Amino acid sequence: MVRAASPPRSRILLAAKELFFSQGFARVSTDDLAQAASVSKATLYRHFEGLNGVLRAVVEAEVESFEQGVPTDVETEEEFVEALISFGSKLLRFLNQPEIIRFSQLMFEEARSHRDLAGDFYSCAYGRTQDDLSRLIQQGVDLGYLKSKHSANDLAEQLLGLLEGFGFVRALLGLTSQPFENPEERSRSCVRILLHGHTGSPNLLDHTFIHERKP
Repeated sequence: MVRAASPPRSRILLAAKELFFSQGFARVSTDDLAQAASVSKATLYRHFEGLNGVLRAVVEAEVESFEQGVPTDVETEEEFVEALISFGSKLLRFLNQPEIIRFSQLMFEEARSHRDLAGDFYSCAYGRTQDDLSRLIQQGVDLGYLKSKHSANDLAEQLLGLLEGFGFVRALLGLTSQPFENPEERSRSCVRILLHGHTGSPNLLDHTFIHERKP
C-alpha cells in the first residue's frame, strides 16, 4: 500500500513495484502510475525520465535488497569460502520468492517486443549480480585462493549457472512454485564444484565442509 506521507519518489517506486509485479510493464501507463502513487505526472517526470527509468529503479531496489548482508570484503580462506556460500544461498532464497518469479515471467514475456526493456532488465538484474559476485571472486584470486585461466567475471558466470541450474527455468515455466528446496546446501555444493576446478590453496576445499549441516 502506498502511503501519502511518504516522499514522492518512494511512493512512485512502491506503486510501480505493485503495478509492474501484478500487471507487467507494458500494461502500465504513466497515468496509472501517477494515480497509484498519488502524484502528478509532472512530479513523476521530475524524478524519472519515463517508465523505463522507473523500471530500472525498481529492479535496482530489488537487487539492493538482495545485496544487503552479502559479504563484500574477505581476508582469510574460510571467510572467502563462506562469503561465496552466503552469496549463493541468499541469491537462491531471493529467487524463491513468488513475486520475483512472477515479475521475471512478465519481463521475459515483454522482452521479446521491447528490446530496450530487455537490455535494462538484464543489466540491472543479471549483470549487476554477476558484477557483485565477480568482485568477490577477484578478491579470492588476488589473495591466491583461486587460480584459473578464466577471468573473475567468467568464474562468476559459471557459479551463477551452477546455482540456478534449471530450477529457475522450471519456475518461469510454471512447473514449480519453489525452484530451490534447500538454498544453503545447494550453494555449498555449487561452491565445492567451482573450487574443485580452480583451487589455488590445497586447504581451500576443506573449508566448504567445516560448517556443513548434516541431515
